Amino acid sequence: MIAMKTREMSVAVDDQALAVEGYMTRSGVARLLGVSPNTVTRWAREGRIPSQLTLGGHHRFERTVIESLRAEMRRAVRIDETAAKAGGR
Repeated sequence: MIAMKTREMSVAVDDQALAVEGYMTRSGVARLLGVSPNTVTRWAREGRIPSQLTLGGHHRFERTVIESLRAEMRRAVRIDETAAKAGGR
């Protein structure tokens, strides 16, 4: 059983419920976004990625939010590549 705490309240959930409810660990997020786990933690602490903290201090991330972020990152890369091609670089 893991107790999740948000700014509003604490909620106790078990590991299987986290998977069913669509929460990801920092290593899963790191793999999906192609960055290091330390980068994911830093982004969470800076507020760049919304997260919940377990009572043990581990970040958990909603899968839908991370997938949206991944799609935005892909769009940004495509725009940069298109601009680079148009600029003749």
